[in-house]
Amino acid sequence: MKWTGVISAAILLASCGGSGAAPAADVSVVPAGTKTPEPQPSPTPSPTPTPTASVAKPRIGVSAVPQIYYGTERIWANLAYRSSEWMNVVGGYNTVGNPNTAGRIYLTAPNAVYSGQSTKITCTWQGAGKAHIGGMSQTTYGDHTATVVWVPQGVPGKHGVIWFDLSQSDGTFRNLDCREAGVVTNGRLDQRYVDDMKIYGTIRFLDWSNANNNLPITWATRALPGTAYVTADQPLEDQIEIANAAGADAWFTVPWNADDDYVRRMATLIRDTLKGKAYFETGNEVWNWGFLVTTQALNEGIAENLSLNKWDNTMLRYAEKTVEQNKIITDVFKDQRARLVRVASFQSGNTPGIDQFMAFRDTAQWVDALADAPYFGTEVLNTDTPNTLAQAALFALVETARVVAIGHTTNVAASAKAYGKLSMIYEGGQGTVSSDVNAAVNEAMQASTSMGAAYDRYLADLLRVHTGPLMLYNATGTTSKWGSWGQHDYTGQASPKRRAIIDANANR
Repeated sequence: MKWTGVISAAILLASCGGSGAAPAADVSVVPAGTKTPEPQPSPTPSPTPTPTASVAKPRIGVSAVPQIYYGTERIWANLAYRSSEWMNVVGGYNTVGNPNTAGRIYLTAPNAVYSGQSTKITCTWQGAGKAHIGGMSQTTYGDHTATVVWVPQGVPGKHGVIWFDLSQSDGTFRNLDCREAGVVTNGRLDQRYVDDMKIYGTIRFLDWSNANNNLPITWATRALPGTAYVTADQPLEDQIEIANAAGADAWFTVPWNADDDYVRRMATLIRDTLKGKAYFETGNEVWNWGFLVTTQALNEGIAENLSLNKWDNTMLRYAEKTVEQNKIITDVFKDQRARLVRVASFQSGNTPGIDQFMAFRDTAQWVDALADAPYFGTEVLNTDTPNTLAQAALFALVETARVVAIGHTTNVAASAKAYGKLSMIYEGGQGTVSSDVNAAVNEAMQASTSMGAAYDRYLADLLRVHTGPLMLYNATGTTSKWGSWGQHDYTGQASPKRRAIIDANANR
């Protein structure tokens, strides 16, 4: 999945292990068993032991959400850092990504605002330009300073917005920094965020890559730390800084359309600066027809004539691309092989797809782990008809879905074991979607102790079934008609889901 603020529920459901393995209506999928091309000779890597799951870190992990002004995750001490792109830009951009003449940027809220407390923020900067802060009335200005009191306008996610307007600059504006007095930092990070992330043993950075946009990327065009540009990707250095500060391993998505030089430099940077293990995954949900990459994989497979059966070309091209990228990554990590885990991901329960993938040429030699996404939840709230079911009845439906999800992921784990690979989940958790009319019902479910109990059972089953990390989606997010994916609503909040995660860690 991908954090975009406003996400299509249909796409989310498809990416959550729904019926996305097949193309849309007019497309038929040939059943498993269609003949796979004969294996072709290919160089093999030096024999290395398959990595085992770390016992020193929690096996429960999470997908991190990038900082964005309309979200509820405060990551960086600087509330202006990658909080939004510059809008209404006049005069183009200077060398560090700020407007040459004029523009507007929105700020992320400080943590206290999420919990309903008014908070004074001071912005400082260097260079020429006139500043104006909008969105709140209590503002004062000085020499290269502006102060505003952020008064919460509602619950997290509806807490109001503040923006910084720049005008009359001469191209020298730089180093905008907005923060509250006394914020506790960990390098560039907010310590509260770091503390929140320490309960996770592995952090996945899918939403920090441009994988779901499926755009080409080179080392020259990638996002860089410290710049004001906001592009489709987030700086790799930022991702590594977060993982290191939290003491976690890190899971990186390698964009499908990254060139070989990018893949090598990416792997090298991670090898040299990440403290923990590095998990690498080619693309995101190449099985899911809701994403552009799936059609691209199909077309590339057809162009290469990987299979006489049209639809088999998707999975075979995924295998081929995974090997292409993993050969580069493996070479980079050749002297630190124990730190590298190469993951391939599949629709939950789709063991025929796994077999097809693993049987293609020498793919099995270039993959260490197989993963799926066993989401669970109920769809009965996703309607314009007001809900009439009691909460206990709703949780009975959730429990039925949970049991089904565990059954699917158990099959994937068995398949991984048969191939001598680690098994894990690349995403998962509860994902009940509700319409606006039933949003309050869903919010009450997320805050219920019954949700914590459902997570107790879910995590216990996953820990029993799988041998590798269990990556929940996602760290933080409010409940809305777009879903209920967050493990809590905002940075620093206690929740039934997080309680269950902490308890599962304690019992491991």
